Amino acid sequence: MIPILEATGLQAGYGEAPVLRGIDLAIRPGETIGLMGRNGMGKTTLIRALMGQIPVRAGAVLVDGVAVTAEPPYRRARRGIAVVPEGRGIFAGLSVLENLRLAARPGADGAIPWPEERVMALFPRLAERARNRGDQLSGGEQQMLAIGRALMTSPRLLILDEATEGLAPIVRDGIWRTIAAIRGAGVATIVVDKTVEAVLSLADRVEVLVKGTVAFSGPPAALRSDPETMHRHLGV
Repeated sequence: MIPILEATGLQAGYGEAPVLRGIDLAIRPGETIGLMGRNGMGKTTLIRALMGQIPVRAGAVLVDGVAVTAEPPYRRARRGIAVVPEGRGIFAGLSVLENLRLAARPGADGAIPWPEERVMALFPRLAERARNRGDQLSGGEQQMLAIGRALMTSPRLLILDEATEGLAPIVRDGIWRTIAAIRGAGVATIVVDKTVEAVLSLADRVEVLVKGTVAFSGPPAALRSDPETMHRHLGV
């Protein structure tokens, strides 16, 4: 099966400082990958390189087997890839409905798998707060809105960077249930999060980054059975 998104030998960084040092990564339709590692290991940089937000120094990025390394971010988004960024990036002065409707578009096949009604059903709290501005929402509500807005783009692949960072435990649990529901709907996902057990319980495969390289790649069970690797690279 051809991957939705693939990186081969990917090198990238900021200014003269290298961060990614030859990353190979592939995610296939319906698959969930947990992208893990301590702070500063290159996780967010990898997402930015995959989406064309920073230049690639070497290697390639492919979508559906087609090289997109030179494409701008909006073209990759139109190919069915959506990102929920760290910090959420919602429009503070727009209402919940305006944030959602601004992002709404059909998929490449013309289908609309995540219409507004479905997103509101997934996040009943957003329906209650539909007329509130983004800056009137709690952190958890803002994260719901960021995920809902990404779904409104009809993605085949959803990338979540620090999906539950800074949220209260009860809110984090709700976000994890939501991600599981999105996965169950057939959307491929890449999840970056520090909640190790939650990621391992959700993912089909885990990629652990250490100083811009892949230190571990495999099923969650294999990582669980290697406590030395978990402690060294994840602090567990």
